Amino acid sequence: MKYKITFDESARVLVVKTSGAMTGADFIKMAEDLLKHPECASGGNVIFDHSDLDFSGVSVEELEVIRRFHQKNENRIGDGKSAMVVKPGFLQKWHELWGQGQKIKTKNKVTVFENFSNAASWVQTEE
Repeated sequence: MKYKITFDESARVLVVKTSGAMTGADFIKMAEDLLKHPECASGGNVIFDHSDLDFSGVSVEELEVIRRFHQKNENRIGDGKSAMVVKPGFLQKWHELWGQGQKIKTKNKVTVFENFSNAASWVQTEE
């Protein structure tokens, strides 16, 4: 999996653009790099653009590793918003993937979108 982390100054949000085949190890490396980013703060908002990500080969075991990472790093992640963007028509596949095994239980709010503009609008709204 390839990824690029940028900070959108106008929206004041981190954006992670991913591509290629996803593995649990790649996902955790990306998450560690994100948490180390100078603009990353606990409770901050992030848009994960997974519209070019192939997650078809991810196993339940890899999902469990990712879940444990989220739970172990809950305080570093905080209670912000994470918008996941998948390519049109893949919303159901994303939910099927993450519906396997145990649910990630953290304070972070997650919503999945099929277009970037809706994701950007959501992370910028106050709750």
